Amino acid sequence: MEINDKVFKFTIRLVLALLIIYILIIGKSFLTPLAWAIVIGLASIQFIEKVKQKSKMPVGLIIMSYLLLIVAVLFMVFYFFYVELSHIIADLPEINDKISSSLHSISISLKDTGVHIPDHIDKNLINEWVDGHSDSIFGFISGFGESLEHLVLGAVYLFFILFYGDLIPQFFESKIKNEKSREALKENTNKAISIIKSYIMGLLILALITAVFVFIILLILGVDYALFFAVLLGVLSLIPFIGNPIGMVIIGLFTFLTSDSLVTPLLAVGLIWVVNIIHENVIRPILMGDRLQINAFVVFISVIVGGLIWGVSGMILFIPLAGIIKVALMYSEETSHYAILLGEKPKKEKRKRSKKVDK
Repeated sequence: MEINDKVFKFTIRLVLALLIIYILIIGKSFLTPLAWAIVIGLASIQFIEKVKQKSKMPVGLIIMSYLLLIVAVLFMVFYFFYVELSHIIADLPEINDKISSSLHSISISLKDTGVHIPDHIDKNLINEWVDGHSDSIFGFISGFGESLEHLVLGAVYLFFILFYGDLIPQFFESKIKNEKSREALKENTNKAISIIKSYIMGLLILALITAVFVFIILLILGVDYALFFAVLLGVLSLIPFIGNPIGMVIIGLFTFLTSDSLVTPLLAVGLIWVVNIIHENVIRPILMGDRLQINAFVVFISVIVGGLIWGVSGMILFIPLAGIIKVALMYSEETSHYAILLGEKPKKEKRKRSKKVDK
């Protein structure tokens, strides 16, 4: 009888998990901006409260000013990429000549080894490729329109979350009568807010530091569009595990095709790789520490599953979500043992060796 009950409970939980995944997939256009609004709202609650205490401005005006600031920053980032990409497209003939020159020198050096590669770029091939991938290109461009739509929708969500956020504590205070349970819920809520705030702020600071270091490296090496690639790698660094490798491949490929020797691309990729190692092993632990309290395997699974369900947004959002799930599991005694699987290994305490003193 007990076995049947366990099988039944496991089946119910499995069906519930599959149902949640199905809802996340079909509700992507609605849930993605809502999830961004919740994450940013939780990370901004303490800041908004401090501004309300020190300012006599109406709450709605404070939140609206804060939203305008966020939208302005995002618009500047989009505008920067638009301008830089326009310059790159305008300089395509010059870039084409550089790539053809590089391919010509490489083909000459590889000719003696029996390896034959094209010594120039045929513009007709480029036109044929563009015609063959027109659907993908238009889909990519339409994705920007969808992103702007999500941005506006997320801003609306964020306004209401910050404006009516005070109702949530009142709801739990009226629902939970037990004082100990109420304090435990409050403690776990503050812990979840601290996790999200530290994670988001740490990511933004890391992205800024990455962009600055990469810009200095590319500027010293004389790589064209150094600022564009630095900002691009900074944005890609928001995606754990795969963001930096993708950025390094893009920069390495561009420098390889546009430089006169192999020294520049090798130095660029090598120095960026060293910067990445320093960030992951020195700067990230200092800025973010172990606030998420989840192991690297859970982070990796969160990136993969989030990417499959919500794309790039899921790769970023599912990591703090895993941290929140761990905190929620620890709240109940029935599920606290599951939180162990999400956490890090316990640190081994150094055994103190007792020293015998001869009297």
